[in-house]
Amino acid sequence: MEAYVSTPESPIELKPFVGRSFPILDNAIEFYENYGRSVGFDTRKNSSKKVDSITIWFYMVCNREGEQKFSDQQPKRRRKSKKCGCNACVAFKFDSDRGYVIQHLNEEHNHPMVDIQHQKFMRLNRQIEPVHQKFISYCAGANIGPSLTFKLLTELMGGYESVGCTVLDIRNYTRDIIRYAERYDAQMIIDEMKKKENCDAFMYEYEVDSRSRLMHLFWCDPIAKMNFMQFGDIVSFDTTYSTNRYSMIYAPFTGKDNYGAQCHLELFVKCMGIAPKLIITDQDLGMKVAVEKVLVNTRHRWCMWHIMAKVAEKVPKSLLGNPDFKKDLNSCVWSKLIEPTEFEDKWKTVMETYDLEGAEWFGSMFESRKFWVPAYFREFLNNSLIKTTSVSESQNSYFKRYTQSRANLVVFLMNFNNAVNAQRNYSAKLDYKDYNTTAKMKTEWSLEKHASTIFTDGAFKEIQE
Repeated sequence: MEAYVSTPESPIELKPFVGRSFPILDNAIEFYENYGRSVGFDTRKNSSKKVDSITIWFYMVCNREGEQKFSDQQPKRRRKSKKCGCNACVAFKFDSDRGYVIQHLNEEHNHPMVDIQHQKFMRLNRQIEPVHQKFISYCAGANIGPSLTFKLLTELMGGYESVGCTVLDIRNYTRDIIRYAERYDAQMIIDEMKKKENCDAFMYEYEVDSRSRLMHLFWCDPIAKMNFMQFGDIVSFDTTYSTNRYSMIYAPFTGKDNYGAQCHLELFVKCMGIAPKLIITDQDLGMKVAVEKVLVNTRHRWCMWHIMAKVAEKVPKSLLGNPDFKKDLNSCVWSKLIEPTEFEDKWKTVMETYDLEGAEWFGSMFESRKFWVPAYFREFLNNSLIKTTSVSESQNSYFKRYTQSRANLVVFLMNFNNAVNAQRNYSAKLDYKDYNTTAKMKTEWSLEKHASTIFTDGAFKEIQE
């Protein structure tokens, strides 16, 4: 069987020949790559030779050069090989007078050239240009993955042929960025914080261990500080959300603004300059000690949801499906209208009625009643807005849409800033609607009309209902 031989045709300006010279090596490499790109084959460097730091020989071959290796061992991944023993190649030799000269050339390939409709998949035609790099970085900051990034590029560039890369190229580029930042990401975000030191309202603090590794970082920007001053009477603190590859915990202080949306209070009290009047956390003894030590004049409240969720584990099975028990316990515990003494009487009645007087868990909860029962927080006029850490859990759920659990610190900060900016933009949109629209009245009362001018739209609708 006669061997297949292909000698591609190309325009004269792109055609290589022995004796053709180039001022510098980069020009020679670019020329041969353009030749391969135009006729339909990929190239790669084969070898080179240097003398006194000067490259005197440089060899390039068709990427199908070489023979496929065979092995008796089962490969981990089944991959097809491009190698078919192609001998097409070029050799550039350095000449002190002419630069780099084509000294040897073999134009014959033992395989067909890549079809025109497939040439967009060639390595030479897949390059992530600076505009692509910028777009990919923006997408990574918005937590948009490689597949969706590629789809967006396809639409923006006008089709697959115009993109100039594949999903795999985007994935590899994103991976390379992350790997590049891997050793320096902590220092990079500290440097980013230091850039903002000229702003008096921006505050940050960090702590490193004995090996100079970042252990803790807290920061507060001017808007977060302003939000705390306006809405920080009651805050929720939750440390359950791990957001990065180092398993460092993202622990925001979270409050509620006039719209019921969460405003981030990203820093501890030292950065804010003033402590909240009430803080809500989960039922953690370590947190209890910390709050008593640091927030001396702040009331500490435990999350009611976490406590009440444990009831099913602590009661006898005979009470699990008892609707009367559930009704009596909820009316006793959840009511914010009863006085502490009334709560205590109701609690005692429930314990006696359902034979729970000797239950250890219920006894301990009664001993700690001043940390979680609404009757003991009546002095806080708006305490009903937040009585569980669900506002923090809702915040964590919100951040999960923007972040990746194994992101490095640089990617996390990019994701965090995008999430905060999106939230603040939404709040500004609600402000715009409140200032430029008029609520629909249900009555002709002047009181209702006055209320519509001082409450946000969401709060006013709750009042109307």
